[in-house]
Amino acid sequence: MADRISPGPADSELIHVMHVVRRGFAGGGMENGIVNLANGLPAERYHLSVCALDSLETFSQRIRRPDAEYHLLPKYGEGVDWALVWRLTRLLRRTKPHLLHSHNWGSFLYAVLAARLAGLPVIHGEHGKNIGELGPESRPKYWAKSILGPRVNRLVTVSQVLAIEWAGYGVPPEKIQHIPNGVDTERFQPRSDAAECRRKFGLPENGILVGSIGRMDDYKNYAVLINAFAKIAPEFPDMHLALLGDGPEEQKLRQSARALGVDSRAFFLGRHPDSENFLAALDIFALPSKTEGMSNVLLEAMASGLPVVCADLPCHREVFQADREGMVVSPCTAETLASRLAELYRDPPLRRALGLAAREKVLTRFRIARMVSDYDRLYIDCWQNTMEGHSALQRSVTRI
Repeated sequence: MADRISPGPADSELIHVMHVVRRGFAGGGMENGIVNLANGLPAERYHLSVCALDSLETFSQRIRRPDAEYHLLPKYGEGVDWALVWRLTRLLRRTKPHLLHSHNWGSFLYAVLAARLAGLPVIHGEHGKNIGELGPESRPKYWAKSILGPRVNRLVTVSQVLAIEWAGYGVPPEKIQHIPNGVDTERFQPRSDAAECRRKFGLPENGILVGSIGRMDDYKNYAVLINAFAKIAPEFPDMHLALLGDGPEEQKLRQSARALGVDSRAFFLGRHPDSENFLAALDIFALPSKTEGMSNVLLEAMASGLPVVCADLPCHREVFQADREGMVVSPCTAETLASRLAELYRDPPLRRALGLAAREKVLTRFRIARMVSDYDRLYIDCWQNTMEGHSALQRSVTRI
């Protein structure tokens, strides 16, 4: 039975939600989450727009809403572009959204300040850290989060770890909401056409294929995966490695594969939207990331029925039970990751058991319909609170 949702405004008063992001390319986990949410929210209740602050594109190619709006407000220069706050404020006053939903640190400062200047409620979403946020936090950034964080109407995180972190900035617990990512379990499901999918990508049709999807930068840690593969490649001559994605580290990773003598068995496929067919081609999914919020691609791999091997991060332990629904590697070194991959190679029944359990976990906890329903409730609640606040102000003015 579907969860019941409290009624929103009438059709003539669609709730206009504007998403504010730093970059508008719909290729990463956060961006895919926004696309899934936009496509899942009921058209009879919402009007959506997207504003990208540092991009040449938005999500317009993947959001299936003919009435959606897209805006580009490029950030200029290094550091904080204070003029961008005013440009975003003017856009908000012109387009008149009911709710502003910012995403990650890249849009936080601009969106919260502009929303306050425009008199709009703001929801901030935290999906994880970028590579520039892995080191010690600067004092100005800490101050910004501590001063502006408590002033958002709601702080939404994809994992409990991120919720705890933002509570440390002074955000009241009642403002923090944990909404895990959701995955399309129809698009991503176990399949029996691995050979055909491998042909589509020019991959070997036989043998064991280990793979991953992600941006090739330092925090995805693919150098460790390539080194782990190189350690066991001589023992398992029918094992291959495939990586879907691109990024600043790609050439360095290719050079590493050549230097380790596995370049003929390591495939770099570039950026490609056909991730469901790529996952269907794999036997094992590996994710050695240094940090994640809650990985969408991990959920997609689990929904596809793949055994997953991940770095031992707190967010991964929120997603699956180690050694039952997936494997974690701690510390995530080439040696430890190689050992886990070898274990899975040698034990097909273990691969099947982990894949089945992973699929079942996604079906019970991480369906996309659950995520959309949670955000639907959140938006309606914030909209209704705003309306109640306006009514209370009008009553106060009337009494005066």
